[in-house]
Amino acid sequence: MKSLKMTWAVIALLFSTLTFAQANRNTSAYNLDGNLGLKGYDPVSYFAEGGSQPLKGSSSVSLEYKGVVYRFANQDNLEAFKTMPERYEPTYGGWCAWAMANGSAVDINPTIFTINGNRLHFFISRRAKRNFDRDITKYEGRADNNWRRMSGEEPRL
Repeated sequence: MKSLKMTWAVIALLFSTLTFAQANRNTSAYNLDGNLGLKGYDPVSYFAEGGSQPLKGSSSVSLEYKGVVYRFANQDNLEAFKTMPERYEPTYGGWCAWAMANGSAVDINPTIFTINGNRLHFFISRRAKRNFDRDITKYEGRADNNWRRMSGEEPRL
């Protein structure tokens, strides 16, 4: 009986932690067009399972996730996103990673990106991407700190 009570206590703690993390989302700090993320591009399309190539999503294949609407090029990409949205969401609310590393929020070109592990970074220009890619670990750390300060959120991992 004691272990059952302990199990329920752990479940309650996990649920309250997840609820807090979701409540702490600050979409007002995101780079959105209304509530549309990534300028309508399909977040899964950047990854190998989505074709490794930026694709425009369709308004008829879309999903609102925690206040952000994402569009998808096809139903398979939508289903992939549903299974693990945290893998596919862009870092830094969809702002330029190089600019974030330097303390500012700058718009992006959704066709210029870098994937580092599961982290999808976007850039305003090829030059910004080259600068960031020179030392990804260093610039991710700086951008992560600036994103925390700017949004109050933990960065996507």
